Amino acid sequence: MNRFSKVWALPGRDKWLLAQSLIVLPANALALRVMSFKRWQAILSRLAEFDGKRSQATVEVLLASANRTASLVRAAAAYGPYRGNCLSQSLTVWWLLRCQDLESQIRFGARKENHKLEAHAWVEFHDIALTDGHGIDCRYAPFERLMTPGEVATR
Repeated sequence: MNRFSKVWALPGRDKWLLAQSLIVLPANALALRVMSFKRWQAILSRLAEFDGKRSQATVEVLLASANRTASLVRAAAAYGPYRGNCLSQSLTVWWLLRCQDLESQIRFGARKENHKLEAHAWVEFHDIALTDGHGIDCRYAPFERLMTPGEVATR
């Protein structure tokens, strides 16, 4: 089965999420080049129709939906015209979940690999990593919160 057939066979909701991913992923990458992460995330927050009401569905059902969204963003990144980096992919997953009234968090972490500092971003839903699988916080030391530039300078 070729890629087009696989996309055609997707349920309507998944096709819509995939189409959104193909548009939002490069938009996020472009926006992050011209403004700060914090400012862009605030703009995305206002664009999402998040009302904070909890769904009546079980956590398992919500987690399955969140995982499906993350996998469609991964597919858009892998097979679409723009791959994006971990931050633009994470922002895309986070925003699409927010549009579905699913609260998630973008997490940041770092590690030292071959004498080089590497940073990474991923999305967590109910403390479960969606964009990188289980154990990401073992491979990267997650930051508890983002530090302001003033805090970084004083450390």
